[in-house]
Amino acid sequence: MNYYPFHVGDYTSHTAHLDPIEDLAYRRALDAYYLREGPLPADPAEVARLLRLRSHQAEVEAVLREFFELTPEGWRNARCDEEIEEMRRKQQKQR
Repeated sequence: MNYYPFHVGDYTSHTAHLDPIEDLAYRRALDAYYLREGPLPADPAEVARLLRLRSHQAEVEAVLREFFELTPEGWRNARCDEEIEEMRRKQQKQR
């Protein structure tokens, strides 16, 4: 998925408490989620590597715990899943 809607007001109101590295981790996590069109790996160290934030694994883990849910498939984000499903519905209609 190369495009996703980004609602600045929603994002800011939910992330104003994050420090800059946590904010970066969350934005990169969202981007990675949408590019993969699915959950992030279950291992926080692997997620930190994927986000190019290996030296900030604690911050990555904090973001995962706050904004994602660990499932058997990996770290899921309900809002991302909704946007991905909406994109798939639109693609089906276009076919």
